[in-house]
Amino acid sequence: MSTNYMDELSLDETGSGKDELHSIVNSFTAIEKEFSNTYRQLEKKATEISILKELSELCYVTFDPEEILHVTLERALVLTNSDLGSILTIENTDPRIFVVKATMGLGKFVKSGDQIDFETSIAKYAVINKSPLVVDDIEKDKRFGRANNAHYGTKSFVCMPIKSSKEIIGVLTISSRNENRVYTQSDIEVLTPLLSNAAFTYENLRLLNENERRAAYTQFIEKIFKLFNSSFSEGELIHALLNEIHGVLPYDFGVVMMINESKADCLSVSDFFSDSPCNIVKGRTYTFRGSIVETTLKQETTLVIDPVGDGTSALDQILFIDQGAKSCLLAPLKLGSQIYGILVLTGKQTGLFNDVKDLVGWIANGLSLVLERNRLSAAVVKRNQELGTIRQIGSALASSTFDISKVLKYTMDMIREVINVEAGSLLFLEGNELEIAVAFNIKIKAMKKFRLKLGQGIAGYVAARGEAIIVNDTEKSSHFFPVIDEKSGFATISALCVPMISQGRVIGVIEVLNKINGEFSIDDQDLLQAIATSVSIALENARLYKETVSMAEHERDVRHMFQKFVPKEVLDKIIHGSTNGKPIIEEIRTITLLNIDIRGFSKLALKIGPQKTVSLLNSFFSVMGGDRFQTFRHCRQISGRRFPGAFRRSGRQHGRCGPCRCSCL
Repeated sequence: MSTNYMDELSLDETGSGKDELHSIVNSFTAIEKEFSNTYRQLEKKATEISILKELSELCYVTFDPEEILHVTLERALVLTNSDLGSILTIENTDPRIFVVKATMGLGKFVKSGDQIDFETSIAKYAVINKSPLVVDDIEKDKRFGRANNAHYGTKSFVCMPIKSSKEIIGVLTISSRNENRVYTQSDIEVLTPLLSNAAFTYENLRLLNENERRAAYTQFIEKIFKLFNSSFSEGELIHALLNEIHGVLPYDFGVVMMINESKADCLSVSDFFSDSPCNIVKGRTYTFRGSIVETTLKQETTLVIDPVGDGTSALDQILFIDQGAKSCLLAPLKLGSQIYGILVLTGKQTGLFNDVKDLVGWIANGLSLVLERNRLSAAVVKRNQELGTIRQIGSALASSTFDISKVLKYTMDMIREVINVEAGSLLFLEGNELEIAVAFNIKIKAMKKFRLKLGQGIAGYVAARGEAIIVNDTEKSSHFFPVIDEKSGFATISALCVPMISQGRVIGVIEVLNKINGEFSIDDQDLLQAIATSVSIALENARLYKETVSMAEHERDVRHMFQKFVPKEVLDKIIHGSTNGKPIIEEIRTITLLNIDIRGFSKLALKIGPQKTVSLLNSFFSVMGGDRFQTFRHCRQISGRRFPGAFRRSGRQHGRCGPCRCSCL
């Protein structure tokens, strides 16, 4: 009995030991599993911490925000055991698009720098909801209802917003080529600290770069202000400005074009900058009708075109297509409602001008103000020079009464300098023909025999119409007369001709040819017309002066003749005498001279003496003239028996002198 009991007890103890050992084994197994899980979690955390540390240290090594994003994407793929991914950012310049900043595993389908429409992208939901988006199967998800593209990998993916302290700056998208890979909330938890750190670092670097860029822009603006306040000419200013802009904004081609004053639909190249050879010619004029430039000028605002399309006009071909432009910026030069020209910058890469649109627009406005200021200053200086020229010509013409030909030559020389022309001439109108009087840079000897009829050629047209004319392209003018060039040996390209008018009558014309460095303008016409008016007045004064001198000489001849027959005191009494004692002006008087021959008068005069002779003659003329000869009668003996008598006539022309013989001289 005791033996059986002992056997049973031994069996119970053995079974209990086995259970206890099994329990211990299970406990150790559970502990091992827990330890393994904990180890894996610790290892994962260590990896995450290592990645975060690496990312944090990276910001001290690089100042490139895009490199930070690239490293973030690379580490995110490692943490989630994925092999496809991209990071898209939202640009402040255009929130309607995503810009690809980093990509891995997507090959040619998605590349850095690509732009993706915000509205059609699934990534927009992460931005709108400001929370991660986990998709188990895109084809079964009713929110999207779209087929999966093979190059995006699995039908499951994750979209996580990259959030800075103020806003969402982008979206991280991750997927895998493993068809069995399904993303869960745990993947979100793993990526959250990585993206938070990446967003913080990215934002700090972006702010740092923004501050550096603003500092560079501040220095740039200071240089621009110095340029604007410099004494540079228009060409020097534009050239220096294009170089300064290139130092901050590495564009490939830039040009400033001004609207042509005589051709409103054309632009002239003021200056340009190019990194490579181009066929743009400084000073050449191009029409802008139907071009991108015309669109910009009409809108009167700065435009960024990215990418540049295929232009249809010749100007688009020259500015954009020939330069290989992928993007361009066009800023009109305007002041108020007046447009002066345009600033064009082009680049061979996209996205070059998105951040500088406002800055370049400000520069264009400042350049417009400076150009207008310089033009006004130049206009004042030019006007002062023109007034000085007119004064000099006026002074010369005022003393031109003695040698008008020399003064006319001097006047033409002054015209050549002030208007800046190659040749010119002054022609007088003789009957119905124009005859050249003075010229410069023209074979005047060959032209002296040539006569230009009224209405013939530019000068003849002006003489016939009495109106000034500007011809900046003689080949297109119906008034141009090529025979003149054949006679003179001069090639006329452009002409300005004004009439010389005196007392409402055209007396000649002044014509200048081929303006140097430009075209004839209304200002040139006004100046030449003012000079022509002064010349007309001087010519009229010279004519009047000659007439006055001629009349004075004639009067001296008449006075000399009268003094032979009439005593000086008698002549002075006739000319200057009046009842009120004032000189007589502009009054016509008729004088009758009587040459009387009295027979035997010499003996009588000797007998009675000179005093009685004069008294006798006065009585004689008084009786002989009667009431027909009044006011005064004077006579004296000249020689022998002949006595001249002078009378102011009233009534009949003269009467017979009785028995004596008389004749009217």
